[in-house]
Amino acid sequence: MGLSHEKTRHRVRSTTYAKQIQKSRPEKPLYEKNIHELADLRELKVTKTRLTERPPLLFSSQMNGAMECFWVALRLGLTSFGGPVAHVSYFREEYVARRGWINESRFGELMSLTQFIPGPGSSQLGAAIGYERAGLLGGLAAWIGFTLPSALVLVLVALGMGDLPGDHASGAVRGLKLVALAVVAGAWLGMRSSLAPDLRRLAIAVIVFAMLWIFTAPWITVVMITLAGLAGVFTLSAGEKIEKEKTSGRGMLGWLAMIAFFVILFFSIGSSDPLAGIYRAGSLVFGGGHVVLPLLQESMVDGGYMEKEIFLGGYGATQGVPGPVFTFAAFLGVKVAASPDANSLIFGNPWLGAGAALIAVFLPGMLLLGGTMKIWGGLRGKRWAQRAVKGANAGVVGVLGVALLHMATDDTLNGWTDALGVAILFLILRKKLIPVWALVLIAAGGGALLA
Repeated sequence: MGLSHEKTRHRVRSTTYAKQIQKSRPEKPLYEKNIHELADLRELKVTKTRLTERPPLLFSSQMNGAMECFWVALRLGLTSFGGPVAHVSYFREEYVARRGWINESRFGELMSLTQFIPGPGSSQLGAAIGYERAGLLGGLAAWIGFTLPSALVLVLVALGMGDLPGDHASGAVRGLKLVALAVVAGAWLGMRSSLAPDLRRLAIAVIVFAMLWIFTAPWITVVMITLAGLAGVFTLSAGEKIEKEKTSGRGMLGWLAMIAFFVILFFSIGSSDPLAGIYRAGSLVFGGGHVVLPLLQESMVDGGYMEKEIFLGGYGATQGVPGPVFTFAAFLGVKVAASPDANSLIFGNPWLGAGAALIAVFLPGMLLLGGTMKIWGGLRGKRWAQRAVKGANAGVVGVLGVALLHMATDDTLNGWTDALGVAILFLILRKKLIPVWALVLIAAGGGALLA
């Protein structure tokens, strides 16, 4: 009995000792456990990569940005009626207020820059914004998108496939003028509050406004913006520090663009070729697209390439289409194709002639824009340059104010009904009840129905 009890105690003691030894040992060797954990971690990474991996882009990021610039500019080219001043307002609404591609200060800076150089100011501004967004391809895409709609319409008009007769057409044009006036008024209020918010900058804007109202020479705009920039250097503060743009490897392209502009201009002087005359006109125009009319008439009509009635008829059609006034060159390119004195190699085909004329009239302004943007990129980080930009931006407020007043006092408003229509359109824009492009279409349709 005692022996049996002793065996039981020994068996219990042995079992307890074995359990203690088993607990003290790891379930798996350490190296084996680490291998399994590492495999699980790798599988987790692979699974996460598969879940978050995006399909490759069809184009590069820059190409996608350029396509975005093209489509946005194309919509603006289809709906931007009212001339260069209204175009600036449409650009501000789309690029600054709606999409936020650039801020108000940078918009005013680019607008000031395009006022300093000859050429189509609104097209240069749109190309500069496209360049800011997606580089050189973006600038080119923005120019093509904004120019294409009106150029195509004017080519069709020149070929006899389109016309703008009748009371309904004139009513639609009047509706477009009214909505353009409302857009410009809204843009002026927005730019005044952001670019001339204090007393000093408001004083600069008022002085520029008064001088431009008194003196009407086209070059006075450039002089007043220059003086506004100088006033800013001596009277305004620089504000926040702006980093200098890195232009290494790109600044040389700017100088080459400037050289190309002057070389082509030199060879075009004295030439009777229609493309040379169109290039000269694009090189020497300050103060908006309408100033190009007498220069183009000198080379096209006086040069014997078309009758004056055809020339003025095409210019009248230009007023009824959206986009830049410079696309009038497309009409001229088609009509020059019918002249026996024209270069048959270029103007033998009306579409080729229209394309060549468009490039000739836009090229000088774009070369100057590319050159000045490169040079300006190296200066914008300096404190005095920032003060100059603030002063120039305030001057732009005065420039836009004069343009607004001219639009209101010329033939845009005829009676209290037009004034009431502008007020209603202005309130719709301020309240942002519908998009600008939709309001343009409604105004055109309403004007046509009421005519």
